[in-house]
Parts: sequence; C-alpha cells; structure tokens
Amino acid sequence: MLYVNRYHVFFASIVILGIVAMVPSSFAAMFQVSIIPGSGPSKFCAETATCFNQSILNISPGDTVMWTNNDNVNHTIVNGLPYSPQRGDIFDSGTIAPGKTYSFTFYNAGTYKYSDKIDRWMVGEVNVRPIQSSSSVPEFGPIAVLVLAVSIVSTIAASKMIRIL
Repeated sequence: MLYVNRYHVFFASIVILGIVAMVPSSFAAMFQVSIIPGSGPSKFCAETATCFNQSILNISPGDTVMWTNNDNVNHTIVNGLPYSPQRGDIFDSGTIAPGKTYSFTFYNAGTYKYSDKIDRWMVGEVNVRPIQSSSSVPEFGPIAVLVLAVSIVSTIAASKMIRIL
C-alpha cells in the first residue's frame, strides 16, 4: 500500500527545486533597438550609421529583438536591404507608430540585414551566432549546492520522522 503524507509532497518538491536549480541558465534574451528621433525626415543618420541605436546586434538563436520607434513618424522594419528581391519574406513589422514597438524572435543562425520600408536609407543588421557545443561542465548557480544539500538532509530527516510516526 502506498502511503503518502504531506512530508512526502514537501520533500519531493524540494528535490525537484534542487534539480531545477542545477540546470544552467540558458534562457533566451531580449535585445532593444531604438529608432532614433529624426531618422525619418533626414538621411543624415544613414551617413553616420545612427538611424538605429545598436544598428548591429550579435545574438543567439531564440533571442528576441524589439524595435522601438522613438521618432515622430511611422516606420516599417523588414528583413533585407532596400532593393533586395526577398525583402520582408522573413519578418515585416507593418507600420510602427511613434512610441510603439515591434518584436521578432530569431531561431536560425545567420546574418539578417534589415531596413525601413518607408525610409530606405535606414539599415541595420542582426547576427545570430550558432550555438557552440561545449565539452566543459556547465556552471550551476551558487544556490544549487545549497538546495541540493537541504533536499538531501530533509529527505533523510523525513524518512526518520516517518519511521517514528
């Protein structure tokens, strides 16, 4: 007969937390790109490569890029350079009004040049680096050892308490 009480659930939860804490942090990141004020009405930003604050990004697969329109006119972000035949076939923001944002998650490694469909002089680039496999041992957070130790001690204490009851 299987006997489960509140101690079993509690200690199973601690063990699960210990395992989760030991998993390396490999969560995707969010990168911000700002469309600078005045970039729409003036081609000066193209000459100085300042149409986008961070016009070249290096990211990993699964990361997301968020473009924020800080200009006072509409913009449209699409993949591809202004006169590319495949322009907008991977991502197309549609109209981004002033103060609004557009996000896109990049899953595949590669170089993605992008431009503004309205103001063709505005160009940028997202480089998605392939994930490198590593034979080294992953780093665990400092809390992982503590959680694992507490779960082992708690499991031993619980098993002794159950025998007493």
